[in-house]
Amino acid sequence: MYGTAPDAEVPGGREDDDLDESLRNIEQAVRTAQRAFDEIGRCNRMLDHAQESGDEAIRELDELLLRREHAAAPAFLDRLDALAAEVARSEADRTVVRRILFGEDEDELADAVGAQAVPRLTADDLPRLPTVHDVEDPGDSTLEDMWERDQALASRQHEVRRERTRIAADHLRTVTTRAVESFGTPGATAALLVEARRAYVLWASCVR
Repeated sequence: MYGTAPDAEVPGGREDDDLDESLRNIEQAVRTAQRAFDEIGRCNRMLDHAQESGDEAIRELDELLLRREHAAAPAFLDRLDALAAEVARSEADRTVVRRILFGEDEDELADAVGAQAVPRLTADDLPRLPTVHDVEDPGDSTLEDMWERDQALASRQHEVRRERTRIAADHLRTVTTRAVESFGTPGATAALLVEARRAYVLWASCVR
């Protein structure tokens, strides 16, 4: 019997197959990485868009506060909530992709940022409105004296109401601005937007 048997292994054949398989694996890994980086790029664009929209929203809020248009604020906050939810979904995708690419786990960082203290403001924190009980009564007084005391009290009440409104408005703007700035950490954004709702109710009670 001479020659090579039909089913004999051709030298180098297995090495070629192994090389082809390695090249295919490398090509697949490169494609997977490219898709992952494309997804990160999409998340970046989403975050940039959200920041721009949020900055525009803050400018709108400034106008609402200036004009004391409390009735328009809920719709404004609804828009921010929807935008924040869209960013949260995008950032969840980013976390998965980064975990696949780099083995990073951003949950602990996000939780830490989300757990940061959110500034609070309640009606008890606002200056107290003066009442007639805060006005000293000298006892025997004329009608003119009583009228002057009433006028002074009304003037003081007006000043305090303005100050209460200013403090509440500043708080609403502060937490809303911080919410927009924290879009990259959805946990923090959610907590700040919850406080923004409370801040709106407090501010509206001051301007009504």
